Amino acid sequence: MKRLVWVLLAVVMAAGAWAQRVKVACIGDSITFGTGLKARDKESYPVKLQALLGQDYEVRNFGNPGRGIYQHSWRGKEKRAYRAMKEHQEALAWQPDIVICNLGINDCGEFLKTERRAPGTFRKDYLALLADYQALPSQPKFYIWTKLSPLSPGQKFYRSPEPFLMQRELEAVADEVNAVAIDMETPLKPYVTEFFPDLIHPNAQGAALIAITTAEALKPAKVDRAKAERERAANSQGWALPWSAPEPVALPEGLEGNAETWLCAGQSNIFWPLNRCAGAAEEAAETANHTIWVWDFVSGAWQRVTPQNAGLWSAMAISFANRRARASGKPIALLLVGVGGAPTEAFLAADVMAAVKPDGSPKYPRLHKIVTNRKPLDKNEDYPRTWCKQAYPKRLQQESRGWEVNRLYNCAIARLRPLPLTGILWYQGESNASVAIGGEKDTPLDEPYMEETLRAVIESLRPDPKVPFLMVGLPVMNRPWEPYRKLQAKVCADTPNAIYLDTFSRNLGEPGNVHPKNKRPFADLASEAADLALDPAKPTPHSH
Repeated sequence: MKRLVWVLLAVVMAAGAWAQRVKVACIGDSITFGTGLKARDKESYPVKLQALLGQDYEVRNFGNPGRGIYQHSWRGKEKRAYRAMKEHQEALAWQPDIVICNLGINDCGEFLKTERRAPGTFRKDYLALLADYQALPSQPKFYIWTKLSPLSPGQKFYRSPEPFLMQRELEAVADEVNAVAIDMETPLKPYVTEFFPDLIHPNAQGAALIAITTAEALKPAKVDRAKAERERAANSQGWALPWSAPEPVALPEGLEGNAETWLCAGQSNIFWPLNRCAGAAEEAAETANHTIWVWDFVSGAWQRVTPQNAGLWSAMAISFANRRARASGKPIALLLVGVGGAPTEAFLAADVMAAVKPDGSPKYPRLHKIVTNRKPLDKNEDYPRTWCKQAYPKRLQQESRGWEVNRLYNCAIARLRPLPLTGILWYQGESNASVAIGGEKDTPLDEPYMEETLRAVIESLRPDPKVPFLMVGLPVMNRPWEPYRKLQAKVCADTPNAIYLDTFSRNLGEPGNVHPKNKRPFADLASEAADLALDPAKPTPHSH
């Protein structure tokens, strides 16, 4: 009898423990379902996720192949919408605590024509699906794939505009329901040729990586070991983590709402360190009088600027920060995203390059062609500058691998989107003003192409049109840069809160040196423009 009591007690306790487990519903399409896996019941990502999260969680797979968001869409004789599936009803009946959503890729065929006919339908239908879960007594927390699993070269929608444009809608949905956004593209992209045998569905290794990425979002402490394995695997492929596993950036404690925050981005002249420039000692010494913090996207860490370390950072940015601190009396937070030789295309958001007008035509036709081509970009064959094409393959294992289309946006700029920017200081153009460098090939690029890159970079870098965008004009030098300068001035003139810094008329630069040694006059000009942009009524000693 005593033994029976103990057995019954154990059963009751086990049942209670089971009831207290966090219930995780994985809803989605064939990738969630596990299409293509030899042993779906052992290899699908929800199964792997269960193993990572442990006994405190119960994970169930509610995937259904071929399903999407659009409620009007049909797949043969049945609806395509996941909301119309029995798996959706089963997930609702289970009353989950967490809902992980992987949907969208099967809507690619409908996206452009639907959004052109009825803008906002994708977002509306996704929110309607999630509203069913929001109405549950369990009030589940949402985790949404805002960047979907990557497609492989050769797949029907590989580098088509739909996935790029859909990403913005997915992000908007996640914001609307206060969901945790999961980037599933970035960790999988390095392995797209290895882990996707049919070009769209991950194999067991790919499913395991999906599970790790998901577990990191749900419960980071559970996956320290798995994360370390992923880091080692990434590094073995030549993808160091600052490039392949970006996370959002927050300001140092005490700076939010109290500091000027400036994104300083561009190529070598924004990267060029203070200790290699004129006036370095004076500028470094002045940092002792101000509170200046710098975040560099390569290290991914904040550091307080001191006279001892100021020389390591951007001469342009440090000199500019000193002037902004003097003018505002506030702490200055600098966000440095500079890579030598980087063309503008590396800083552009893919959805901006792929954007379409209300009639469905490309907003930026030349950039649209680049981002939606179906060729691998490992040699930058899309760049019209021959010198970029020639140099890029040699630098793949170096910092300059940031030249790839969208790379600097994805690994750096996207991380900064949540931050309240005071303004943007953009010093770039040398790589986009000429076809090549030296000899007869040193000729200007096609002007419509140059203009597209200038307009698109403002749209990509600036989270809010009210944020001042200071564009440093190309300085004095013996290269055919005049057409580019004129376009810089033109684009800024007809773009609200974009300001062209006319370095040429002030005779700034050195005719034989692409890296002028004295960055201080450039910083003076930028700070004057910032004063006028932030407080138009405030008189400045150099305003004109």
